[in-house]
Amino acid sequence: MWLRVLILSILLFVVGFGAHEVLHLLLIYAVGSSGVIVARPWEMGYLPFSIWSLHAQPAEQLDVFRQSIVNFFGPILAAIPLAALLFYVREPVPVAALVANVIILVFYAVIELGDLLLEQVWNTDFSLLTTPEFNYGVPLLVVVLTVLVVVVLNALGGSRIPE
Repeated sequence: MWLRVLILSILLFVVGFGAHEVLHLLLIYAVGSSGVIVARPWEMGYLPFSIWSLHAQPAEQLDVFRQSIVNFFGPILAAIPLAALLFYVREPVPVAALVANVIILVFYAVIELGDLLLEQVWNTDFSLLTTPEFNYGVPLLVVVLTVLVVVVLNALGGSRIPE
């Protein structure tokens, strides 16, 4: 069971991550600007190599208010369909993977908004928030913890989620 949770969580992460970047782009247009989604190498903050990532980028810099809308609501709007599925799904494996990915998308909403406010409003550079190790490490930790919770609950005789 744990392997199915791991695989489904990773697959849903890819879908959720892509959806949240597309929603960032739609919100960029909704707040009156234009932009693109770029695939770019992202230099690791603490290790000597880079990984590829997607990023929605406005054509011109947005003011703090509009950028806050884009940063927060991109991941939140991507989380809504996954959270809605929790009302209909009753099997433990997909429920665990959905919960993990809703948590991950809420995490992205918080750190993306938090990083913007720290830099633009409070003139504070907290560079950890913009490293790939943090941006992918925390979601990986959420998935690993989800797998561990499923293993423990299964060992304790957990059953299907009640109707």
